[in-house]
Amino acid sequence: MATDRQRAVDMTRDSQVGRQPAPMNFDLRAAAMHEIVASMRFPGPNYYEVLRWVHEDLKPEVYLEIGVFRGNSLRLATPPTIALGIDPAPEVELGWTAQTHVLPITSREFFARHTLEEFFGANYFSLAFVDGLHEFEQAVEDIFDLLIYARPESVIAVHDTIPLDEKTSTTQRHTMFHTGDVWKVIPLLKHSRPDLELITVRTGPSGLTLIRQLNPAWKRSRADIGAIEQFRDLPWEYYKQHRKEFLETIPNERSAVSGWLSRLPSPPATASRSFPGDQRMGQTI
Repeated sequence: MATDRQRAVDMTRDSQVGRQPAPMNFDLRAAAMHEIVASMRFPGPNYYEVLRWVHEDLKPEVYLEIGVFRGNSLRLATPPTIALGIDPAPEVELGWTAQTHVLPITSREFFARHTLEEFFGANYFSLAFVDGLHEFEQAVEDIFDLLIYARPESVIAVHDTIPLDEKTSTTQRHTMFHTGDVWKVIPLLKHSRPDLELITVRTGPSGLTLIRQLNPAWKRSRADIGAIEQFRDLPWEYYKQHRKEFLETIPNERSAVSGWLSRLPSPPATASRSFPGDQRMGQTI
């Protein structure tokens, strides 16, 4: 029988491999070490289990997932939820319990050519999970596209927001274990969308951020585009020095996650034109 550590390592490998083409000459010893460290730094329930709690608490009417891969997280949807998965190259087998559709296209293609109403019968989502390309700009694009279809009670979950180290969090993939630079999504949203409420669950292998208090009337602006361009270039040192200023976390405990989901959202914050550490960067973000 597999030990908890073995299960955690298997989970890490499954969630971090396959999103982007892996280099042919990756270091196998480094890959094994990354998996072990990732499984040890956040002991306890992994992000699949946290997502299961979110499904059980919210009982979403419609669930949208970007980045299906093998379908392990998409299978968390249960009746009467209707689920839609988007992935250009899914590796799934049948085995859904909820009514589920999988579209083999990119999220960019989906939002350009389709609407949620085509699949859900309603033009909104209750819960969405972003776990596609491990790239900051694509993750932000997915979140902004989702906001158009949000209702005030909708929730967006984003994977890979607590990176492991500098080597595994680069935009271009150089390691088997790879989170990319998705972590930059959090300081960007804290800066340009202070009306959103974010919390990050400290869960393996690389964190899970929950976003709520979504505004269905939101429209993308030039300021949002400019902020993306500026935050795209944040270096790893910025994360190391300022993560405690922008990354608000809770433990991977059912009571903590359910408590955050059940309490009333905080009043909307006012917009800010700067962010902790901006002056050190030599620019105003």
